[in-house]
Amino acid sequence: MTTRPALDVTARQRREGDQLRGELLEAAAVLAATPRPVAVPSLRAVARACGVSATAVYRHFPSQAALTHAVITVHHQAFVAAVLRADDPAGDPEVRLHRLAVGYVRWGLANPGMYQLLFESADQLDAESGLGDITDEVMKLASTLLAELTGTAPAEVAVLAERLWFGLHGIVSLRMHKPDQTWHVAADEAAVTVAQQILA
Repeated sequence: MTTRPALDVTARQRREGDQLRGELLEAAAVLAATPRPVAVPSLRAVARACGVSATAVYRHFPSQAALTHAVITVHHQAFVAAVLRADDPAGDPEVRLHRLAVGYVRWGLANPGMYQLLFESADQLDAESGLGDITDEVMKLASTLLAELTGTAPAEVAVLAERLWFGLHGIVSLRMHKPDQTWHVAADEAAVTVAQQILA
C-alpha cells in the first residue's frame, strides 16, 4: 500500500481551504441567482395543518398539481374581485384608473404570500392550469380606461397598460421585500402617482 506524501495532504487541505471556498461561493451564487417558485405547501403539510390524514386530502385533491391549481384559482379570483371592487363604473375615467391602481397595491400588500404565488410563481408552478394570464381582467379594464383617456391606438394602449403594471408591481414587490425600509410616500399615493405618470 502506497502512502501519499504529507505534501499531497497539505495541498489537498489548501484546495479545500482557499479553492473550495471560492467554488462554494460560486455555486451558492449560481443557486441564488436561479429563480425559484413560491410553492404551495405539500399535501401532507396541509393534512397536518388540518389534523387529518393524507388520505383525506387526496379525496379532494388527487395530486399536488390539483391543490396548486385550486389555490391559485381561488386567490386569482379574490385578487380580481378586490381590484374591480375598487372601481366606480360611473366615475371619471382618470379617477377610476387611480382607484384601480390603489386597489391593486392594497391587495398585494395585504396578501403578500398570495401575491408572490400569483405574480412570481404561478406560471412556473402550474403552467397548464388553464387560468391564462391572471392579470387579463384587470389589464383589460386598465386598457379600456387608458384608451378613453389617451385616445391612442391599441398597440400604444397595450404599452401604457404594461407600464402601469410594471410600476404597481414595483411598489408591491419593494415594500414586500424591504419591510424595514422607511418609505416617505404612502403606498396609495405611490400607486396614484404611477397612474398619473402613465398619462403624463
